[in-house]
Amino acid sequence: MARMEIMSGTERRRRWSDEAKLRILAEADQPGVRIGDVARRHDVYPSQIRLWRQSFSYAARPAVFLPVEITEEVSATPAPDTPPTPAVIEISLRNGRCLRVPADMDLEVLSSLVACVEAA
Repeated sequence: MARMEIMSGTERRRRWSDEAKLRILAEADQPGVRIGDVARRHDVYPSQIRLWRQSFSYAARPAVFLPVEITEEVSATPAPDTPPTPAVIEISLRNGRCLRVPADMDLEVLSSLVACVEAA
């Protein structure tokens, strides 16, 4: 015969203190412990423990400030113009090799380079 539990009245929501939640989370975080086992011991759903873990993970992270050191004053003058980086062309050769050369490379040098790489 199956066991049956009859609940009369409205079921109310349980309230867990932060200390109780943290104690249950600490128990669930032990190595080799399954969340389902901890949930059964405390009569909660495993998903509730996961939700508590998410909500406390944001609050548990301490704020980290990095040291800053000002070495010299920076003037408001614009930085000198830097030369643009040259465009690079990628050439796939018949033998499966690949050459990356500047776009403004001399054609005679490029043709001899391609011939050398294909011959190798």
